[in-house]
Amino acid sequence: MAPDAKELFERELEGFKALQDALQKSYETRMCLIGQQQETELVQDEFATLEEGSQVFKLVGPVMVKQNVDDAKANVEKRMDYIRGELDRANTLCEEREKELQEKQRHLARLQQDAAGAAG
Repeated sequence: MAPDAKELFERELEGFKALQDALQKSYETRMCLIGQQQETELVQDEFATLEEGSQVFKLVGPVMVKQNVDDAKANVEKRMDYIRGELDRANTLCEEREKELQEKQRHLARLQQDAAGAAG
């Protein structure tokens, strides 16, 4: 590989590695959101099984505070909506980064082929 071609390849390879790291972080964020979604669904299931007159408490710091059942249900639903929105955003970001990574991979392969053709 010529010095300029090698330098270009190295820069592109660094970009590829950075993109891989960003994609990994996006996957981790998505997995965290999925965990939060599952936890929130469990809370919703618990609300569905509450008997009439049940009391609901919320942990605020080190203290359990009594909370209105309807308010608690509304808060959990808002949280679920928020998580769904963030999960949609995370999925879109992962898809975009996956496509970008594939493009970068193809570009690196072309650079290698071009260098091999120039050397041969």
